Amino acid sequence: MSSSAFLTEADDAVPHPLATLGVVLVGAGSGRRLGAAQPKAFTELHGRPLIEFGVGVVTSLPHSGHLVVVVPESHAARALELVEQVLPDRTRWEVSIVPGGRERYESVRFGLDALPDSIDTVLVHDAARPFASAALFERVIAEVRATGDGVVPALRVTDTLKRVDADGLVHETVDRDALVGVQTPQGFPRELLAAAYADAELQSAAPTDDADVVQRGGGRVRTVPGEMRAHKLTTPDDIAILKHFLAANAAGLELEQ
Repeated sequence: MSSSAFLTEADDAVPHPLATLGVVLVGAGSGRRLGAAQPKAFTELHGRPLIEFGVGVVTSLPHSGHLVVVVPESHAARALELVEQVLPDRTRWEVSIVPGGRERYESVRFGLDALPDSIDTVLVHDAARPFASAALFERVIAEVRATGDGVVPALRVTDTLKRVDADGLVHETVDRDALVGVQTPQGFPRELLAAAYADAELQSAAPTDDADVVQRGGGRVRTVPGEMRAHKLTTPDDIAILKHFLAANAAGLELEQ
């Protein structure tokens, strides 16, 4: 699937070496669980679509990079408008927009296919996590390049966990000591992620994240500390949480990691 129809680059971009860092920003989800009338990535917080925040943080990173924004084809023109508004005047980033697939893993694969050959490190990030910080992106990038493994941000599970049946009856308490909740951005050597997506049998049991795809292909995945502000919009209850982080950002408050 070609991205050329939606390719944009700042007109006065400074010359820079070939990009080696690629980011796939996934925003093609329908938002069914959210009950939204539009794709989840275009849900607005104080008049700003979620995807705008993701584009902003990625293109603020001090790297020569290529960002692929994956959205429903119906919203490609809108995404292009947002990119043109957010992209810094003298940027080291190139940005392309590609239409997404029916499932998340298809959208990620389309995003990978749109990256130029020079990219050797890829981060995949959900547009539904609009307040993941630049520091979190840098933490993932550094660990991928230091280890050559897949890397995911993770938070320790603090709630007591119960295993229940379909009727809600509790059967047991689950040991949480070895459990973490993982977030995005998730980072990988480009060859590792591309090979995993090329070889994985995904249709029968769709993966919920990219680390799962890599592990199915035999790759190793490590964790780095995640952050509470990388919270994901999934249900209407999450909107209040994201508004809290937006207000804290506006006030310049330091948030607990």
